[in-house]
Amino acid sequence: MLAWYGEMGVDEAIGHEAIDRFAESDRLAEAKATRRAQRTATAAPEQPGQRTALNHAGQAQPGAQPPRAAPRQPAPAISMAIDDVEKLANGCTSLDELARALDGFDACPLKRTATQLCFADGLPGAHLMIIGDVPGRDEDEEGRPFVGRQGQFLDKMLTRIGLHRDSEDPEASVFLCNMVFWRPPGGREPTAAEVAICLPFVKRAIALAQPEVLLLLGALPSQALLNSRQSITKLRGNWHKVNISGKATVAMPMLNLDHITQSSQAKRTTWLDLLGVRKRLLETR
Repeated sequence: MLAWYGEMGVDEAIGHEAIDRFAESDRLAEAKATRRAQRTATAAPEQPGQRTALNHAGQAQPGAQPPRAAPRQPAPAISMAIDDVEKLANGCTSLDELARALDGFDACPLKRTATQLCFADGLPGAHLMIIGDVPGRDEDEEGRPFVGRQGQFLDKMLTRIGLHRDSEDPEASVFLCNMVFWRPPGGREPTAAEVAICLPFVKRAIALAQPEVLLLLGALPSQALLNSRQSITKLRGNWHKVNISGKATVAMPMLNLDHITQSSQAKRTTWLDLLGVRKRLLETR
């Protein structure tokens, strides 16, 4: 049961008041015994070939078909065409307007299970824009990307190359967002449809932020924005171009933070990638 709860996205069990489960079990057992006694006392002899069901009063109805279980409801689906999403995103003329559009955007089913929208953080207009994959639990609670343990590790890495998200200097700051703006239930991977419906908003955020360099953390943003099926191990460490609204922006794919924090070898290769990013940023000044 606990495993099933995890798959369904239930990762917390907290209430305002304690529930007496023992008393609840006693009530259920008593109600079940009462219904059993009613069926025994009122049931009519069943004829061959007949089925017995109960009416609303708990009395047997010979020959009646037992009620069928309600059909299982399908998972919520994308409720808006991608062309319409692109029109909505492209109609936003500022990042604030884009954030308001996302806040009122109900076509992505992830919004129904997430705590809140997790749009962006850092300085709009910074020369470096970082795009991750999905919000984690901490990001879901705070509504800002990269604020959990992995986000703190990212801040340390950025500090090593002279960057900080709280800086007011576009050359020394960063702008951050994710490919998906709501945490998937249970922290699962987003579906292709969920990524596709968020992609127009990500592209519009890039067009409005106008970064000089993009840093793509992990396979999800790298493959989606580069329109590539190559693995992140083949994409990382090489410069690519992302074409947004007719403008090409250079992009460096990098391993995702979960992989980086768990592997010494990944830390070494990531450091080389970051040095390449720093060099490219210095060239844009």
